[in-house]
Amino acid sequence: MDLLIAGGTQFVGRHIVEIALSRGHKVTMLNRGQSGTGLFPGIERIHADRMVDVSAVKGRRWDSCIDVSGYFHRPVRMLAEAVKPMVPHFCFISTVSVYADWRPAPAVAEDFELAKTDTPDHELRDNKDYGALKALAEEAARSVYGDQTLIVRPGLVVGPRDHTNRFTYWVTRLAEGGEVLAPGPADRPVQFIDARDLADFTLGMAEKKATGTYNATGPAKRLTMGEMLDTIGKAVGSTAKLTWVDAQFLVDAEVKPYTEMPVWLPGSEKRPLFATISLDRSIPAGLRHRPLTDTARDTLAWWKGENDPPVAAAMTREKERDLLAKWKARKA
Repeated sequence: MDLLIAGGTQFVGRHIVEIALSRGHKVTMLNRGQSGTGLFPGIERIHADRMVDVSAVKGRRWDSCIDVSGYFHRPVRMLAEAVKPMVPHFCFISTVSVYADWRPAPAVAEDFELAKTDTPDHELRDNKDYGALKALAEEAARSVYGDQTLIVRPGLVVGPRDHTNRFTYWVTRLAEGGEVLAPGPADRPVQFIDARDLADFTLGMAEKKATGTYNATGPAKRLTMGEMLDTIGKAVGSTAKLTWVDAQFLVDAEVKPYTEMPVWLPGSEKRPLFATISLDRSIPAGLRHRPLTDTARDTLAWWKGENDPPVAAAMTREKERDLLAKWKARKA
């Protein structure tokens, strides 16, 4: 296959490029040329600011275009329109955040109502309207490519090269050992996907010229927060002791969900957001999940080898110790 990948230098896009090259595909990358400049020597790069002008791709032929980096409807539409005459298949990487309401059923399927925004052209700040903006970007892709569009909606993406630290925090914290604050309840369901499994699924669907919309998260067997932390701990040889605190305690302490306390959202013990995604369509289509132990070990090995390890998310040790002390004093 001859692929055009919009993005490709960070996290999911980088994994897609690596897998594509390992399978013998020819890859062209479209990006601004501001990151990953030393990656993948020998492959063609087209440098352009997709928010302004993507005319450099016009008239070129590829088998599929995979858009990993689109957040807004206008640049997604611009890219789709630019490649449409010569490229028969368009894949857009979206997000499960596009769903408007998680309550109607125990499993959120691809045909659920999507989020909307009254300000479709505002800048993305503090994740405001992130899901609604991604939904508009999906619509933009479909408006150009119609039934030749593939939409992939991942949940929380984890694994090596994730600089957001949303999952890496738990791997490194448990590897460090000691007393670890854990967000209860332990039986709260969680879902996430290794970036390499997401990349493999996306590429496999593009290879088949598959179309339609697919959720992409996991694992196939439902997992709880307690099972996740126990599995990670065993994978990294942890001697840590988990101290479970309840959600209201974290809310009262103004702990920032999904950042200071990764893989946790207030209220999720009653309505498990991002943990009720249906995979009934994607697993038969080829979505596969590697063992969590592999993801944990590989993430730790990557983090140890980084010159600039991630710090974007995670609770400081000082704050963790303070919260643990307050929790114990409260229970005394």
